[in-house]
Amino acid sequence: MAKRSPWHSKAPNSRKVHHDETTCTEGNNIESYNKVSGTGGYPKCDHCRRISG
Repeated sequence: MAKRSPWHSKAPNSRKVHHDETTCTEGNNIESYNKVSGTGGYPKCDHCRRISG
């Protein structure tokens, strides 16, 4: 469970959440051209929350 700076997707149909865990599969599946640094004002994704405990 390694944290890194938060990121989120700018894709119009993406879930409006941010990620900060390197092992989050949802966050890692964001295409590089849609990946944006920061939280975007969105809540942390449920998968990242479970990872961080």
